[in-house]
Amino acid sequence: MKKQAFWVLPIAAALALSGCGSSGNETTGASENSGAAQEQSAGTPALTAEQAASVVKSLVGDDSKAQVLDGDTIKASLPESKKVLEQMEIKPEKCAELVTQQGTEDLDGTNMAVAVVPGDSLETTTYSVVGYEDSAKLEKAKTAIEKKDLQGCDKFSMSMSGQEISASAKILDANSDADSTVATQTSMTVNGTDVPGGSYQVQGLVGSNAVVVAYTGGTEEKAEGEVIDQLIEELNKAVAEVKSAAK
Repeated sequence: MKKQAFWVLPIAAALALSGCGSSGNETTGASENSGAAQEQSAGTPALTAEQAASVVKSLVGDDSKAQVLDGDTIKASLPESKKVLEQMEIKPEKCAELVTQQGTEDLDGTNMAVAVVPGDSLETTTYSVVGYEDSAKLEKAKTAIEKKDLQGCDKFSMSMSGQEISASAKILDANSDADSTVATQTSMTVNGTDVPGGSYQVQGLVGSNAVVVAYTGGTEEKAEGEVIDQLIEELNKAVAEVKSAAK
């Protein structure tokens, strides 16, 4: 059975795109959220490419440092991303597809836009919006969010270009205005040295759309709850923007 692509494991895809060389009663929650998502899908259809780009632009506002990537730009980067990801040796082997799939799967049937906002030092905040016109891919994304399962890949390692990377991920409790929500925290070491700040990500499903807000890096020590609260606040803004754009 093909593994579900789990967006809360963003490390491999992030490395590829940057050129460097993703708790609670899950069964009950998934059932309830599934019904809610099906109800919302009729009222919140998939965004067009232009609408997705408009949403991420509204989220970053007039931040002059923000870089907005539309769907065409992201699709054009996939061949290079795949090339980088193919050079990675990932252990355990069962986690290879899970870790790399988001950086290698095709985007046909989706309308996607991403905004990357660099902060002070190593901080980066990323906003992603995906409108799913392909119902199979929507169902796949919904299952991944609702299942809240790292599939035994809460710890894994990657080797590439002389870099030895170890990572660990965990699911965090989170609720938002989205139909269903998942949050994760990922820690990473490179050649035995801890990467400051780690990586946090919250993802929500809004009808036929997924919205993701991620925070990576930073030298300032922040409490886990504080970071997640800030990301949930940003996710709620994104949810409102998606619903408004889809009307």
